[in-house]
Amino acid sequence: MKQYKDSFTPRMLKRLLIPSLLSSAGLAFADMADAIVVGQKMGAVGLAAISLSLPLYMVYNVFMHGLGLGGSVRFSQLMGEGKKEEAVCCYNRVMQAGVVLSVVIALLVNLFPGPVLGILGTAPADGDLYLASKGYVQVIALGAPLFFINYMLNYFLRNDGSERLASAGFLLGNLTDIGLNAVFVLRLGMGTEGAALATLIGLAVGIFCYLPGVFSPTHFLRPAFCGLNMEEVFSCLKTGLATSSQYVFQMLFFLIANNVLMDLAAENGVAVFDLLQNASYLILYLYEGTAKAMQPLISTFYGEKNSGSARYTLRLGLIRGIAAGTFAALLICVFPEMICRVFGLEGEELIRLGTQALHIYCAGTVFAGISIMLETYFQSSGQEKSAFVIAFLRGCAVLLPCTVLFSFLPLNRFWWLYPATEAVSLGLFLIWRKASGMEEKTFDRERVFSRTIRSGKEEMSEITEEIEAFCGRWNASGKQKYFVTMAVEEVCLAIITRAFGKGEAGEIQVTVAALENGDFELHIRDNAVTFNPFSLQTAKVGKEKGVDMDAMGMLVIRRQAKDFFYRHYQGFNSLMIRI
Repeated sequence: MKQYKDSFTPRMLKRLLIPSLLSSAGLAFADMADAIVVGQKMGAVGLAAISLSLPLYMVYNVFMHGLGLGGSVRFSQLMGEGKKEEAVCCYNRVMQAGVVLSVVIALLVNLFPGPVLGILGTAPADGDLYLASKGYVQVIALGAPLFFINYMLNYFLRNDGSERLASAGFLLGNLTDIGLNAVFVLRLGMGTEGAALATLIGLAVGIFCYLPGVFSPTHFLRPAFCGLNMEEVFSCLKTGLATSSQYVFQMLFFLIANNVLMDLAAENGVAVFDLLQNASYLILYLYEGTAKAMQPLISTFYGEKNSGSARYTLRLGLIRGIAAGTFAALLICVFPEMICRVFGLEGEELIRLGTQALHIYCAGTVFAGISIMLETYFQSSGQEKSAFVIAFLRGCAVLLPCTVLFSFLPLNRFWWLYPATEAVSLGLFLIWRKASGMEEKTFDRERVFSRTIRSGKEEMSEITEEIEAFCGRWNASGKQKYFVTMAVEEVCLAIITRAFGKGEAGEIQVTVAALENGDFELHIRDNAVTFNPFSLQTAKVGKEKGVDMDAMGMLVIRRQAKDFFYRHYQGFNSLMIRI
């Protein structure tokens, strides 16, 4: 069977992918900065304090990624359907809910630090470790609103066509974090509090960079009061939890692994474990960056009922993501000793243990990358159950038993739990998917007509005949058939004659969907310069030429359409008309 291809998807993905990978690389180095700087300055106590705070970060991640990803998926789907005002309200409701929740978390941690630190694993009797942990956790908790606003805004900006701004803000914020870590911890000796403060300032810088995208007249994100709708907020959170729920499982994994490794090799085992956690950012964040680049396109295509382009996005993402992740894994395998020393591992025995662990870990990263991108695809296309299953297998159902099972092995074999977990999880998911007969939650392909016009006016007659026949198969009235074919013909001809330059290789993708309620939805995408056919005015073009007929055609379509919506998205013009 011939695989679906179109010329728009690769170029749209490229626009999103490069800035997304750059911001992911910046985030990886920023997340490693605290461990590197604090470890170099404070040794085991500093590293342990940061490790103890990881469960708090996991709580943040559950909600800020759940709301941000779920809300942005909903936003893109609504935009793809041409429901601009509903999309704006969704954005505002989700952001407001996230801010309120973050303030509650900040208050709880700072009003009750003792019990919280007890849950994290330290008590006043631990002396310096307790004090270092308390300082770090309280500062990080105070900045909870900054975490939520920064990450959630980043998701929405990427789905509103501001991916370069989102990547630039994220990267600049992370570079600020890295730079201030060196100043506050290494130069000023502020310890773990300095590391936490550097993180918060970096988040604030990122938010400041995002502001032009929130108030841009050419984009759709803007502050608005839309009234409380908790049902919509919970629906978005439910969608996002398919991915963000993995952070709950990670919290359990950290607790189990730390105790196991203390029994196996005391602080040496935990030190190598921290090394792997930080080194994993260099690989997994590239896969996650690829997944973030895919998500807006998949959500948009599903909003347009264009499942072929959505699957094509997944195929391209898998190829590019695996290439980036494999390259990073090879770098780690070639320079393992250098990486060990960067994170403060010294001594022949520790270097040997770290090198061996890094080699074993890298063996399973391809399986992890495929799972990450499949999870994003299912989540972005409204298949939350499949997304949850793959996340649950990787983060809990396979990971936790493997951790316990491999704890009975010597330390040099314990690290095989990583590739074993990823390979078994992916295999079990594929078996479950096939055995359960799960089908894609997508628009019936029989109800969708899709063609790409490449040779200009010559193709119009053939395509309009095909569209008329398609409408007839789905019980369109005579009036509907007339106006659907008229809309396609008038819009495409206006684009060809008004927007494409002389000799320009113009392409127009036409998608017509027969909706269940009897309406027909048109989605027209072209690669011309910014051009909205509905902006044509019906004024006279000259005494001899009379009325502008293209503009008259657009006026008739606007009057007959139930809804219409234009936006310039990812470098292309996108137009939706519902008749």
